[in-house]
Amino acid sequence: MDIRNSGKYIFLGGTRSGKSYLAEQAIATRHSQICYVATAPRAWISSDPDFAARVAEHQKRRGANWQTLELARPEDLYELIEKAQIPTLVDSVGGWIAHDDVFVPDFGRLEAAIRSCRAPLSFVAEEAGLAVHPKSQAARRYVDLLGQTNQAIAKCVDRVFFVAAGTATELFTPKFMEEGQ
Repeated sequence: MDIRNSGKYIFLGGTRSGKSYLAEQAIATRHSQICYVATAPRAWISSDPDFAARVAEHQKRRGANWQTLELARPEDLYELIEKAQIPTLVDSVGGWIAHDDVFVPDFGRLEAAIRSCRAPLSFVAEEAGLAVHPKSQAARRYVDLLGQTNQAIAKCVDRVFFVAAGTATELFTPKFMEEGQ
């Protein structure tokens, strides 16, 4: 994966696909100071040993040059993106959506924040909806919001990657779908 410019990216994939690792490597090979935005609530770490182990694994991979910011509230992400001064990696969109049961992203505000961000910006996002239609209302809500959020982000970034089995495939937007066409 050759990422030469300092643009905006989204890395989509399933659980354990390697999306976080590839996103980290892509940004770390180009920049020495990086802001890592952890979107999952701290309570998830203390209440779920498996999730805590995954967080520890991710932290171990990142060096001292990574500054970690934890979102106190999901609404804080918009301003954080708008004001980013150094390369920023948001991990993950799914954690942001699932932060609480009532949060609904403001897609217009998210798109405006991404477009106004002057720092290199990458997102790690779970790709939902590749399997069975969820039966529970909560799961359907999550899948719907995640899909809508991923589409909103993909409209605003320079490159979209789909990650499976530790490999990334760059996706593209057909010309007839590009904004302004």
